[in-house]
Amino acid sequence: MKNSVKKILAVILTGAMVFALASCSVADKVQEYFVEETSTTVPYTNKSEKPANTKEIVDYFNRVSADLKKAEPYKVYLSRDFGTNSFESENEVLKAGFPTVANFIIKYADENLFERNLEGTPVEVYPLEASSVASIVDFKQVKLATCSQTDDYFVITMDFKDDATPLEADGLSKVFNINDKEAILEEIAKASDLMTVNDYDVEYNGGRIVCKIERGTDNIVSATYSRVIKVTADITGHGDFASVENQTVTFNLTENENYTVEWTNPEEATVAEE
Repeated sequence: MKNSVKKILAVILTGAMVFALASCSVADKVQEYFVEETSTTVPYTNKSEKPANTKEIVDYFNRVSADLKKAEPYKVYLSRDFGTNSFESENEVLKAGFPTVANFIIKYADENLFERNLEGTPVEVYPLEASSVASIVDFKQVKLATCSQTDDYFVITMDFKDDATPLEADGLSKVFNINDKEAILEEIAKASDLMTVNDYDVEYNGGRIVCKIERGTDNIVSATYSRVIKVTADITGHGDFASVENQTVTFNLTENENYTVEWTNPEEATVAEE
């Protein structure tokens, strides 16, 4: 009897010890996990709260854009690219010659109307170009706005409503760089070997801004301003297009303006790291 009781007690005690050891092992692993996580994870502090809706996104974008215009980063870089498509005309000669006309538009815009690559201060380069006034977005102009968070950055994307009168006071000329119409007509008039543009109207059938902002500083580090401009022009042709007189043509001009902002001199940063 005594031997049986001793055996039972031994089994119970052995089981209790195994359970206790197992519990200690689990507890140790849980403790190790939390110690490791808390020791390697450093919380990132945002300068501003992440905007949660369209109005907050627009307000935040306008604020950081205005701050950039007043700031003194090392340099702002701008690169532009253009394209044309959807050419329409009742004149068969112009329809057949669309590649020639499109190449003329792009080539002439590159060489005479715009500078493809620029660098300078925010006032000189960033929208609105050559102005101390920042690119201001009106909440009513925005069709859709999102703000995502990636690594140390907020990425804002805003899609704009179509605008038939972008040059009006409340138009998208407050957002995108707009060239003076009379100055463009005067400049294009110099290209008399191919065609004369008698007049034109523009309509924005799509616009988007994608802006990357450092969360810890609210500094814009990059932005792309994209737009699709529907151009309706009255033209008179010359040379191969001499049969064209006062014809109306319509085409889409796509333009992307890509900005990069360097807040510190890369050479000085390299020296400091060394």
